[in-house]
Amino acid sequence: MIAKRVALAGALLLLSITPSLSQLRRPMTCTVEASTGLEGAAPEGAKPQPLKARTFSLVSSGGLLTVISAGRSDYYECQTASPRLNERTPRNAIKCQNGVYFLLIDLNKMNFVEAQLNPEDRNDIKVSYGNCRTL
Repeated sequence: MIAKRVALAGALLLLSITPSLSQLRRPMTCTVEASTGLEGAAPEGAKPQPLKARTFSLVSSGGLLTVISAGRSDYYECQTASPRLNERTPRNAIKCQNGVYFLLIDLNKMNFVEAQLNPEDRNDIKVSYGNCRTL
């Protein structure tokens, strides 16, 4: 009886992971819905200027993710996002990073969050989020 439950739990775990692997193998196009950054020494009363929205493509091969935007390719190392301590179920998400960019893609909701951190200037931080779709 216990062996059947363990086998069923293992099968369900594999099924929950399977969509992330198959979705990640297909190329995706992502569009930024909102993007903002911290501006250092902005004049008082001035509104921060939103950053330009952009569209980029994602292609995965092995543990690497290639982001193609405006003729430039960036490469990210990826791993599956593990659940937090207070969450009981695994997420169908991946987290990727390279030198200064961090990217989290939720493959269930098909959305992403991207952060750019400049280690040389603490005020140079940009955050974007948007939706993705498979091609």
